[in-house]
Amino acid sequence: MKKIIIPNKVVFLSDLRVLSSVSQLEKVGAGHDGIIFRYNDKALKILKYDINLRKQKDLMTFDKNLYFQNELKLKRILNSKDILLDFDGVYCGYVMEYLPKCQKEDTGGDKKPGEFLCGDLLTSSFELMEDFNELTKKQVVAKDINRGSYLYTDDFLYLCDMDKYFRLDGSTTLSVSDANIKMCNFVISKFLYYEMQNVSVLDKTECKHLNNWVKKSSNSRTFMKDLEQDLANCANEPISEYALSKVKKIVR
Repeated sequence: MKKIIIPNKVVFLSDLRVLSSVSQLEKVGAGHDGIIFRYNDKALKILKYDINLRKQKDLMTFDKNLYFQNELKLKRILNSKDILLDFDGVYCGYVMEYLPKCQKEDTGGDKKPGEFLCGDLLTSSFELMEDFNELTKKQVVAKDINRGSYLYTDDFLYLCDMDKYFRLDGSTTLSVSDANIKMCNFVISKFLYYEMQNVSVLDKTECKHLNNWVKKSSNSRTFMKDLEQDLANCANEPISEYALSKVKKIVR
């Protein structure tokens, strides 16, 4: 594939404001589909590939970007706020809110996910569930969520990278709902999987048990209700402590 070309100037579609020297901005992320730069309180994603390749790869086309921006009202999934054009007027990227990492008050270092409280996890989980319900209402299916999609800031967990989400025209609401419920469950159970790995030394068999638990949780209709009951009595405890007790139950 061709190397990504960073445009010297970009234009914000909403107000036709021009930003020069994009490549001189702080680079805060990169993936197979683009590079992310920080611009004040915004994150600018400059996309790879031309329009035909983006369509073939189910990446963020102009039409999909515009639909997500105009139709989706999300709390915990970072959505497009504006569209970027190069100086020839060609769609080249989009704008998101920039979320800084949460830092510890005592040392100033990055706060680890396991140091947040179980109450933070519960709040994020239910707001993510609301977001996935919103996706379902608009016939949008979440796809390609991986470890790089997780962001942690002052109020805990967010998801980024909607490039491979897609609108399923003509599909029944039920099939979209099923897919999004499974993905929401996967996002939370996989987060806990990562934390359980962080607090434990596991062999291959135990890791297999954890993977099976994630698969079972993803397909469970009661996962979020069970999680709420599980966390109800430990809302003020660190997530790492909950992860440690949880992994012992799963792999015993």
